[in-house]
Amino acid sequence: MTRTAGAVTIGQTPRADLLEPLLARLPADVEVAEVGALDPLGPHDLPKGGGGAHPLTTRLRDGGPVTLDEAFLAPLVQAALDEAERRGATTTLLLCAGGFPDVRARGVLVHPFDAAVAELRALAAVRIAVVVPIEAQVSPSERKWRAAGFDPVVIVGSPPALDAVTGISAEVLDYVGHSAADVAALRAALTVPLIDLGEAGAAAAAARFR
Repeated sequence: MTRTAGAVTIGQTPRADLLEPLLARLPADVEVAEVGALDPLGPHDLPKGGGGAHPLTTRLRDGGPVTLDEAFLAPLVQAALDEAERRGATTTLLLCAGGFPDVRARGVLVHPFDAAVAELRALAAVRIAVVVPIEAQVSPSERKWRAAGFDPVVIVGSPPALDAVTGISAEVLDYVGHSAADVAALRAALTVPLIDLGEAGAAAAAARFR
């Protein structure tokens, strides 16, 4: 019998790049119901200026980037999750580093942030370097990692261009969407463990189907 995993992006679908880590880990009998929070919307439906207290970056169907506040996205993510579960998803992966604490699932909702926290705690990591894609995410990222019990040094960059931060026990890519090649290149260059939220979330979701 075919089983169904949900995959919810905060942007528009299809996003084959975001699905790749999940598809690589799922058993062959699991299909994926992919839903985008912005799928029902057009460019003119989006707020001007983006940003906000918790800015998140994503892409539209045409590949164009957009930055939107988590508060604006939350009800849209809830609707996308509901649709994934309507299609039969019993476990759904949120393809975003954001928290979305008010989004609720009937089944299991996997947050990449929570999966990364679990991996870091298994490593007994405390002081960590956290990489975010845009400057506006530095303060929100620092707050959420401190609240989880870590001592973060938050920097802006992309994996190929990063210099390792000294005195840390792990490095974290606080973004879902880095390519496997970029993650592998950075991991090979580091002397500390690297936790990529995209990989961590995909592994946690796939584990529900073993």
